Amino acid sequence: MTVALTEIFSEAEWAELVEELSLSARQEQVVRCLFSGYSDKQIAWELNVSVATVRTHMARLFSRLGVQDRTELVLHLFRHFREGCRSNGCLRQCQGRTVGV
Repeated sequence: MTVALTEIFSEAEWAELVEELSLSARQEQVVRCLFSGYSDKQIAWELNVSVATVRTHMARLFSRLGVQDRTELVLHLFRHFREGCRSNGCLRQCQGRTVGV
């Protein structure tokens, strides 16, 4: 089952999360592909880069965010988002959002 990014975050929520985490434009594209369930090879094809380049972007994301793999990266993003919701009193309208993962 593939879950689209827009099924989880609104575009405004996603933009805020990207800004809070200071993701580069390319890192954002890679993460969007991850949320679509793409493999490294599919991400490379989608972004018109080599698989090695995708793996470099992933390694830098893992290092920067203190995670070990794709699963931890996605969970880190959810956790960061939920913490923001709690601390902001759900100002981002995240209340009631559920993810069928």
